[in-house]
Amino acid sequence: MPADRPLQPEPPSITAVISQLRVLALALCYLALVAIAWITGNDLLSAICVVVLISAVLAPRLGPHARGLWILWLALVGGVVALTFAGHARTALDLVPLAVNLALAVLFGHTLLGGRTPLIARAIVAIEGREHLALPKVAGYARALTAAWTALFLIQALTFACVLCGWLPGADGKAASRGWALTWLHVGGFLLPAVFMLGEYGFRRWYLRHVPHMPARLFFARLVHNWPRLLHDRDIIPERGARHVG
Repeated sequence: MPADRPLQPEPPSITAVISQLRVLALALCYLALVAIAWITGNDLLSAICVVVLISAVLAPRLGPHARGLWILWLALVGGVVALTFAGHARTALDLVPLAVNLALAVLFGHTLLGGRTPLIARAIVAIEGREHLALPKVAGYARALTAAWTALFLIQALTFACVLCGWLPGADGKAASRGWALTWLHVGGFLLPAVFMLGEYGFRRWYLRHVPHMPARLFFARLVHNWPRLLHDRDIIPERGARHVG
């Protein structure tokens, strides 16, 4: 199958559905543990949550020859252990939103540099095909949206850094105000991207109203099926004169 054509998702088998439900159950259990650790302030549980998250993120690439990743895993886990013994395991848990947003800012932002293909443009090609990216305004919108996501995650990371450094209300020891700041760190910070996504979807349907839009269910099915292709930069920018669809 050509690299510029979206892969069609196959009908899920019973085994695949069970596997997806297992992953969903594990994710929900992890979020429940994080909530308990955050509410109770249990240092050991907070440390366990962070170590589990680090391991889950790096596990797919932790092979016998991945020395660099093993060193990274040991460094991160060692840092969590050190913070725990120092009585600051909760700080390790509070660092997770900061790390997530920094990682996402880098993921989106690095695709805007050095002639690379913007991440949103890769998603369009992987999900809807090269012809869709060739439609008027779509390529420019993809680059602008990639930049917007980069800015959002970067601003959130800077905000979280301010919260953790005590620059926002709560640094004077007022537990209530600091509680609100940390609530934004762990809850509001994850809701904002969801709100942004919904707002962007409505704006996109208006701004690109000349472009055919596939149903949301099919879009997300293809996104799940094709997401590994987004991590690899290929020459997928549409050629001049590419055939428009719709």
